[in-house]
Amino acid sequence: MTETVLAQVLRALDVAVIERLEDSRFQILGIAPAWLALAFETADGRQSDTLGGAMPFLGHFVHQADRAWHDRGSARADSGPFAATFGGEEALLRATALTAADRSLLVLERLSGDADTRPILQKAREHLLETEQLTRHASAVQEPASAISRVVAELAAADLPPAHRAQVDVLRAASARLQAAADLLPKPPPKGRRFAR
Repeated sequence: MTETVLAQVLRALDVAVIERLEDSRFQILGIAPAWLALAFETADGRQSDTLGGAMPFLGHFVHQADRAWHDRGSARADSGPFAATFGGEEALLRATALTAADRSLLVLERLSGDADTRPILQKAREHLLETEQLTRHASAVQEPASAISRVVAELAAADLPPAHRAQVDVLRAASARLQAAADLLPKPPPKGRRFAR
């Protein structure tokens, strides 16, 4: 495969290949994707001159990568998805450190489509917030329903004239329906147990 074909494949896959040189500097191999050039622009319009300055996560990941590069051979390190900001827009990337032809390489891949889990995580967060809100509303109904049920039980146990007893029976039936409906609502999670000091 010629270098031109390889460069076209990397561009089509939105992948950047960066070599770690012996003096610990990094050098882009081939043509860098447009998003990588944007990564080195700082908020004030200047250029960051380090990979860690452009993408802070990579500054930490390089320590893991060093082990893979040191071991050579088939050793590799994968970062998992991480977020980076390019030109004010957040993107999701994955880094892989490996050795090829005795060269220490860092492969950066821009994730999209099914590989980008952010929409799934956002939906999960929204679902969690909806569930928490429903649980709060349920608590707001369950507590008064229980209080009404207790008061009606006390009234039912009292010595009342027949006219009042009929009204209490109506209240007791309504309270039982209210309590049954409240029991179907989600219960708040049990509060954490306190341990004695």
